[in-house]
Amino acid sequence: MISKNRLYIVYSALSFLGVSILLFVIFSRLLAYFETPVVTVSSIQNNSIDNFYQPSFNWGTLKNEGRKMEKHSLEKITDDYFGSFYEHSKYLSQGNSAGIKDHFTKNSRKKVEMASLSSSFDQTVRKVAYTTLSHELDLKLYSDDGTVIVFDDIQTNYHQLFENDELVAGYYDTARFEVMLLLEDNFWRVRHKIRSATDFKVESVSKDTLNDYISVRGKQFIYKDQAFKSKGINYYPAKYPWEDFWPNFDKIPLKKDFSLIAKAGFNTIRVFVPYQQFGGSEIDEAHLINLVKMLDLAEDHDLKVIVTLFDFFLDYSVDKWTLSDRHAETVVTRLRNHPAILSWDIKNEPDLDFKNHGEDIVKEWLKFMAMSVKKYDPNHLVTIGWSAPEYITTLDASVDYYSLHFYKDPSDLGSYLQKEFSKPLILEETGQHSFNAWWYPFRKSKEDQTQYISEILDVITQYELSYTFWTLYDFQHIPDNVVGTVHWRKGIQKNFGLINKRNKQKPAFELIKEYNLNNKSSR
Repeated sequence: MISKNRLYIVYSALSFLGVSILLFVIFSRLLAYFETPVVTVSSIQNNSIDNFYQPSFNWGTLKNEGRKMEKHSLEKITDDYFGSFYEHSKYLSQGNSAGIKDHFTKNSRKKVEMASLSSSFDQTVRKVAYTTLSHELDLKLYSDDGTVIVFDDIQTNYHQLFENDELVAGYYDTARFEVMLLLEDNFWRVRHKIRSATDFKVESVSKDTLNDYISVRGKQFIYKDQAFKSKGINYYPAKYPWEDFWPNFDKIPLKKDFSLIAKAGFNTIRVFVPYQQFGGSEIDEAHLINLVKMLDLAEDHDLKVIVTLFDFFLDYSVDKWTLSDRHAETVVTRLRNHPAILSWDIKNEPDLDFKNHGEDIVKEWLKFMAMSVKKYDPNHLVTIGWSAPEYITTLDASVDYYSLHFYKDPSDLGSYLQKEFSKPLILEETGQHSFNAWWYPFRKSKEDQTQYISEILDVITQYELSYTFWTLYDFQHIPDNVVGTVHWRKGIQKNFGLINKRNKQKPAFELIKEYNLNNKSSR
């Protein structure tokens, strides 16, 4: 039997140990608290603003009648000034005025509130969405004491007006404003902002007429003064489709694949830039470098590339437009001089987002992004890849050629193509799976796949279409965000390839190869 003295000793030791651990935890947390830097309200607001609002801007000359502009002051002025737009936008759309006090002086704040309640908008409109897209800033005065700044701002704005949550109007507005900011409580607040002129055109990149780009003449693509027909394939490597591609980028299999594609008579590949994976508005430089490497390999094999932007992008709201714009600006300006580029495809199958996000909302975003991409790169063509044939000519003014995805009965394709088109059309996705599980009632064989593609090629010949088939490889793995988790859906998507999982070419591959090689184009 253990004596009472021993029990007392053990109990005392355990108690001492417990109290010591408790004191250690408390001390550690206090130390961490006092060592943590203070985060001000303004820094929290600026971080949140960057997640929602990043308009393009450019300060012209900083010479002025006052003091020399310091770099840190200019950064603070810019952040606070753009913060005023973000908070004003929230106030208009949500009625949330919490941030107005930080970014407008007392008198200016009253004007903002009055303007928001005035009759400048129709009283039946229940909601206003608003953002600025670009700012050309020209410094006029920075006071000697560093508390006043005056500048001109040529800004491009976009407004959406809603009634009962339905978009009733959307319009752009470009104007010059005379702006005065005052430094109060470490905030640069808007004191005056007066509209002084309208209809200013912000300059875009000038068109390059010296280099050879694929262009459009009537219903034909033209390359080096000859008719060009795209004979293409949508591309992912066999092991790493969709979201697995860019994190596992490897030039060696790509070089082998591109050689195979070129030898099979293809002259075009279509690739995808996933918005979130590439970093959204803050582009992942490593992914962008790999995209350039892929384009270099394509050029080495005499392949043109359709670059599909904004893959798996779902946020079309106006307050996020500037983030989309920064994404497009970075990608497009980096690649716009690459000789492998055929065109920019703004978004893959955006009509699938109509139901959840609103058809008019999605279309407005598409028009904006097409305009932005053309601003950053006026030399290459722009298109939109629609999943449904009825949308082929949707947003006609925003695209240089039409893109159609088609997986229905080949006999139905001709009925969609009988109408008169004013621009060239690419059958951007088409094909047939060979998923042959015994339990699946709609299973298809390799022979079914070949027959389907044969019939599609007949239509391609009849209407002299350009095309990019889906896809080169059968895949071992399909990410859940592509077609969901249902087994048969994944089974179908895994088996659209022209080359099977054992790296054996299916009969459909040989059929398309023969067609490609027997139908020469300018390349």
